[in-house]
Amino acid sequence: MTWKTLLTGNEAVPYKNKLAEIAGALMEHTEKMGDNIGLMGGKIGTALFFFYYYRLTNEEKYADFAVNLISEIFDQINNDFSYHTHAGGLAGIGWTIEHLAQNEFIDTDTNEVLEALDPYLSKTMIFDIQNGNYDFLHGAVGNGAYFLNRAEGNRAPDYLEALIDHLDTISHKDDDDARKWESELNHEVKQRGYNLSLSHGIASIIVFLSKAVKKGINLEKSRELLDGAVKYLLKFKLDRTQFISNFPSWISEGEPLAHSRLAWCYGDLGISLALATAGRNADNPEWQKIALDVLVDSTCRKDIKENMVIDAGLCHGVSGIMHIYNRGYQTWGHESLKETTLYWADHLLKYAQYPDGYAGYKAWHTEKHGGWQPEAGFLEGITGIGLSIISLISDIEPKWDESLFIS
Repeated sequence: MTWKTLLTGNEAVPYKNKLAEIAGALMEHTEKMGDNIGLMGGKIGTALFFFYYYRLTNEEKYADFAVNLISEIFDQINNDFSYHTHAGGLAGIGWTIEHLAQNEFIDTDTNEVLEALDPYLSKTMIFDIQNGNYDFLHGAVGNGAYFLNRAEGNRAPDYLEALIDHLDTISHKDDDDARKWESELNHEVKQRGYNLSLSHGIASIIVFLSKAVKKGINLEKSRELLDGAVKYLLKFKLDRTQFISNFPSWISEGEPLAHSRLAWCYGDLGISLALATAGRNADNPEWQKIALDVLVDSTCRKDIKENMVIDAGLCHGVSGIMHIYNRGYQTWGHESLKETTLYWADHLLKYAQYPDGYAGYKAWHTEKHGGWQPEAGFLEGITGIGLSIISLISDIEPKWDESLFIS
């Protein structure tokens, strides 16, 4: 697609300045990540930022910094690093290496680099799904995202076919052929139910299955499961005269339906993205229309407190909201999506208010997990904030957002 620059000239200056601050803070603080080499909170995610920032600025020092990070990452992998997930492990690292090669940031034969990882990531993927852990960030669907992104000439289609078979096995089928997958909603109280989110729930399964359909992998079963998953999701579209959102976060027996936050991780934005991706990949205009309607409807949700917008990160903060509306505008050209992107872009700079933060930003964690903290990473920190800003002030298509199932 042709990506449109939304801010130019004097309007872009404060964002360019903030990007320079972010790059400086990351160069200073990335080593504090220590052994965290993963995509969502570690060094490979930060390397991703520096490659995109190099493409924006054409300053070699940023590409060099990224290359050095990748060298450190592979040194650690060779020292018996075996954690496997998309968020923090080898699946996310492998996804990023594929992404960098496919988009000509690095020149490498990824089959030579990653071939030895494939059997291990397949084994851990099947172990997770057999134990009911389909989670996108921390389970089988995340490994599936890696295999969807693998280059040609390997066994990725076979591994994906096996995952789809297991998704079929662990699904629950309603009388109307709707398909759903149970998971733990609250670890502390062991609450179980049906998570609808893009980060951990059925929306991520919908995106995964639609990408499998597009690639023709286990096609009949993929299509059956995809149709059933969308049917289940749409059964819980809320009455907007009674709720502030179109969808709840989850479905749990004995718990009343409730509105969801405005964020990538939970709620309307992630679900809209899932329906849009499924509609494109499965050639279903009705799903695409619902996706657009939900996204446009959400543009009226600008109350910070009501929508639980606390910090600036991609996961549940201002930069993620801004970027999703930007992606929506680039996809559909709807003027309200552009206006809403710029609304949240204005707020993004205002959130850089902490003298002891990284480039002025801090991420919110519960008091149990430390409260407000400077955060460098991709999902919750300034790495992701920086990538979202590049997408705002340049015509560089943010294909990095495929790692979040945004595209």
